[in-house]
Amino acid sequence: MKFLGNISHLSNSGRLIARSSQSPPTGASVFSNDKKKIGKIVEIFGPTKEPYISIGIFKSIDSENFKDRFGEDLFVSENPKNKKDNRKNNNKNNKKYNKNNRNNNKNSKSNNKNKSNRRGKNRSTKN
Repeated sequence: MKFLGNISHLSNSGRLIARSSQSPPTGASVFSNDKKKIGKIVEIFGPTKEPYISIGIFKSIDSENFKDRFGEDLFVSENPKNKKDNRKNNNKNNKKYNKNNRNNNKNSKSNNKNKSNRRGKNRSTKN
């Protein structure tokens, strides 16, 4: 685990806000001092040198517990497993996927043109 930052405050929406010296990936798991998993990174905002990290606390953990724990250290997993991002990146590198995608886009555009032409012809014959 890597040091993430310190707890700054609890937002009105119930998210935990931390100040950090780095910009970790969204979706990474966040751990407390006692190495318990408390939530995931939802958003990163603020200045780039010392950004604020918005952490969505798990429902099983009472967010009221963090009201008196300001300044406490938080940690982030070193190898975040974000399956959706990995799947997208793999597909972008796959030539077969890209070729099929291009063909599907071309077909859908030509189908849309044909539909609009048919509609126009039908309307003109009714007049």
